[in-house]
Amino acid sequence: MSNYKTFRGGYRFAEFQGQPDDVLEETSIPTQVKIPLVQGFGSEVDCLVKVGDKVSAGQIIARNDQHVSSPIHATVNGEVNEIKKSHYLGQNCFIVTIKSDGSSEYQKISGASANWQQLSPESIEEILYTSGITALGYEGIPSRFNSSIIQPNDVENIIVYMLNSDPYNISPTALFHNRKIQDLLDGIDILHRIMPKAKVFVATSSEYKNVIGELDKNVAKYNWLKLLYLKSKYPQSHEAMLVKTVLGQDFPYGYSAANIGTIILDFQAVLQAYEAVAEGKPLIERTIALCGSALKAPLHVKVRTGTSLSEIAGSRIKPDVTPRFILNNLLMGTELADLALPIDRTYSQIIAIPENRNRKFLAFIRPGFRSDSYTRTFMSKYLPIATKTVDTNKNGEERPCISCNYCEEVCPVSIIPHILSKYVQRDMIDETLANLHIFDCIQCGLCSYVCPSKISLAQHIKAGMDSLTEQGCNREVCILPHFDNIRGIVESYRGAKEI
Repeated sequence: MSNYKTFRGGYRFAEFQGQPDDVLEETSIPTQVKIPLVQGFGSEVDCLVKVGDKVSAGQIIARNDQHVSSPIHATVNGEVNEIKKSHYLGQNCFIVTIKSDGSSEYQKISGASANWQQLSPESIEEILYTSGITALGYEGIPSRFNSSIIQPNDVENIIVYMLNSDPYNISPTALFHNRKIQDLLDGIDILHRIMPKAKVFVATSSEYKNVIGELDKNVAKYNWLKLLYLKSKYPQSHEAMLVKTVLGQDFPYGYSAANIGTIILDFQAVLQAYEAVAEGKPLIERTIALCGSALKAPLHVKVRTGTSLSEIAGSRIKPDVTPRFILNNLLMGTELADLALPIDRTYSQIIAIPENRNRKFLAFIRPGFRSDSYTRTFMSKYLPIATKTVDTNKNGEERPCISCNYCEEVCPVSIIPHILSKYVQRDMIDETLANLHIFDCIQCGLCSYVCPSKISLAQHIKAGMDSLTEQGCNREVCILPHFDNIRGIVESYRGAKEI
């Protein structure tokens, strides 16, 4: 076991209301599923079925081996009753609707074997691809089937992670329900067999030792595997922070981890890789944490992909609460405004927090026993065991920047958010922003979260990046001759703040 230094900046979220219990509930087979033909890493795939076709769970219903993609499966047994192009999570793609017959059986992947150690790397690649598992991760799992932007022999590092760093996290107890730690190690071994040149790092949080402590005992069997315990600080699970913390490399901002030969996967992806190769299970379901204080009882569910959000979470909302649903990450996630949308194979968390627009009288001088605060002005800062409330209320209007430096302190990529924000607000959008490293921003949202003036710093920075991109400017081409002067100004500012 080794311990690595954490990254600069960041923030430790603790004891938010609505953390999911360790309970795992297996949901019933839905009466209908909607299967988007673009899920996970890769482009939209070609539909192989038509309306009226009988399909089986685990049957490939969409595939395209020419483009970077992975096959998509029917997740229930039944009949195709609609194929329609619709908007889904910012994309316009075909969605296949299947009416279920209610049975739970599924087709197993051909070639899978409990004696997977005897399978060739080529056979393992094919199983992972035909099961859909290669769509998981930030940039997919490489194979000879065009499932990622790099090939298996190009992979130098594999990072497998499960961290207690986000405001809400999947519980390892629920994830390993009816599973053994050895299944995770076997899943890692399976992946290493198709990417044999790669060093493998397992990154997790010390808080999880009671559940996955067996890793310590078994990791020594693999001379290509290293176990790391990282500090539980947001946004540690972001690919840029994992590369920086685990590998000690600067992340090529504007690119991806795959561009530097690194594949990043969470524990669930690795367990599902094991299930595909050793048990023949296609990627037709996900374990999802239902989190947030708008829920009656936050917990985990195992659900067939394609099930609607309303079927999963609609009946679980507290009475007299209007929820806002957010996908996967409280600060960085996508708002799920349409409950008719289906869940897909990228879901790991559905967060529901109460909508609240009521103004709290003299909120800034209240003791704040349950208010999270970076400024240390609330009592909750000194009561770490206090459960903190969370809703959509900013509890205050936007005010002028006071140059408190909090946004710079928490920024994990060492930019100065409030300076960038001022340029954007004044419509001074030119090469100077690129030279102030605006494109380094990973949109973690921490700058907006800690700002005592309630300024939407992250939104301003995103608007500046988008505007520069529209102008044809990016980090590589927008270099001013006087960059050294700008850098000197920034360093002078930082020095003045320290004084």
